[in-house]
Amino acid sequence: MLDLGVMSCCNRYTVLCVDDEEEFLEYLSSILKKYFLKVFSVASAKEAYTIIEENPIDIVITDLYMPKINGIDFIKKIRAERSSISVIFLTACFEKDFLHAAVPLGLDAYLIKPVSLEKLFKTLQRTVEIIEKRSVKTYTIKGGVSFDLCDQLVYETASRKIIDLTQKELTLLCLLIKNQHTILSKSVIENYLWEFESIAESSVKTLMNKLRKKIGSDAIVTHSTIGYSIALEELSP
Repeated sequence: MLDLGVMSCCNRYTVLCVDDEEEFLEYLSSILKKYFLKVFSVASAKEAYTIIEENPIDIVITDLYMPKINGIDFIKKIRAERSSISVIFLTACFEKDFLHAAVPLGLDAYLIKPVSLEKLFKTLQRTVEIIEKRSVKTYTIKGGVSFDLCDQLVYETASRKIIDLTQKELTLLCLLIKNQHTILSKSVIENYLWEFESIAESSVKTLMNKLRKKIGSDAIVTHSTIGYSIALEELSP
């Protein structure tokens, strides 16, 4: 039975599905889109690398066998660059050699097709639980503001007064927090927040300024010609 409390946390995470079976890929992504913040679906490792370079990905669900590169080599490259990404292998057959090769890569799960929705979601629940447990829940941002990632609440640290953010402002803050050790470029932010929407050239800057007015001018650092990052004071357990 699905734990709706855990599944409700999924809407903070982004999933990348990689499979060369187009029909299965469409089916899988259509289901996951009901629960997760964003779901990307591609048919090759090459396309997947591009998505990972341009977007903050939390979970990768990948086929073991793909054209030109197998799932093991694909995950090795991901692990070398983004070690925090959770990985679930989903494949049509069980092979000990591949499984043994996958274990050192920190595999989160190995599922055999056809997989039932119940088993898939139980696996995703466990994966989200692991991500949640290893994630710091509350962040203290420079300027006296705190952000509870789990409950999606922003408040003044001293008074505990809630600060109201729009959905776009909240999504932007989550993006900055989840990538606290990275400078996010304008194009990455645009792609994540607006994707295929047509927006003004100044949209990112305008949204940043609105967020700064609410959480403090010191909370977000502008790196000239490069991008933006969040300024954290400390992490609270």
